[in-house]
Amino acid sequence: MRDVMLITHFIGLAMGLGTSFAMMFLGIAASKMEPEERGKFMINASFVTKMGHIGITLLFLSGGYLMTPYWSQLSALPTLVGKLTLFLVLGGMLGIMTSKLKKAKNGDMSQLLAIKKMGPFTLIISITIVILAVYTFH
Repeated sequence: MRDVMLITHFIGLAMGLGTSFAMMFLGIAASKMEPEERGKFMINASFVTKMGHIGITLLFLSGGYLMTPYWSQLSALPTLVGKLTLFLVLGGMLGIMTSKLKKAKNGDMSQLLAIKKMGPFTLIISITIVILAVYTFH
């Protein structure tokens, strides 16, 4: 069962981190468009975020299972504590971004600027989580 959960975890990682990279490159492409086009393009491209939500859900579910032998050792593993804390921060940021995206879809395009500003931080946090995971479990 552990192998199945580990595979699920890596698939979730690919989906979640892949969404961050995809949105970064889509944002670069959108920056070369006219403002009216840019908003519509990013709203349409936001469908990719569903993949990220599925990925983070897979990470949460499989990670909970994979953490089973480590809960009792948590205080002795500061990199794991950091990884879990950043995962919670990432989840909160994604929740905020999703809320802003819904407002943008309802016509408040100013929300896209806030999402754009948060995007690089979510990417950095995601990469940091991966680095901490490698240091914790290598």
